Amino acid sequence: MVFTTTYKLDKPYFYECFDQSLPYSKRAQPKYFLLALLVVLGLFGIYGLGDHYLGTFLLMLALLECIAFYYRRPWWVTRQMLSRASGSEVTLTFDEDGIKSTNHYKNYQLAWHDINEVITTDCGLLLKSKSGMQYISKAILDEETIDFIHKKATQ
Repeated sequence: MVFTTTYKLDKPYFYECFDQSLPYSKRAQPKYFLLALLVVLGLFGIYGLGDHYLGTFLLMLALLECIAFYYRRPWWVTRQMLSRASGSEVTLTFDEDGIKSTNHYKNYQLAWHDINEVITTDCGLLLKSKSGMQYISKAILDEETIDFIHKKATQ
């Protein structure tokens, strides 16, 4: 069996991809250890060494890390929108070998045996493999294709 579908890499797709992938990502929590380390080193630089420039710099790095965590969603979507592939149409093909994704800028193939886990979210499917996670929106899939993905990935 071969299933083929297409979708466009646009801003709503990127927002959906980020929102559905975040709970399963390593970046869902702030980097508490890094923040604590920067604050402690900054305070040590100011009060222990008497170097206000070094201490202030380290405290500003901690603040910058907090701001980066707070704005991670719009920053990630903006970076995706600035990429060459933004706005292009992607063709997904599901066959007996795996999943093939093709567009004008990049092609990749994910074999079924490389998929470790299929996670069903509210709006799509997350395919976890050794190389990372791939998100596929349910808006472009029909029930038959979703069943095919679950069946092939769990064999």
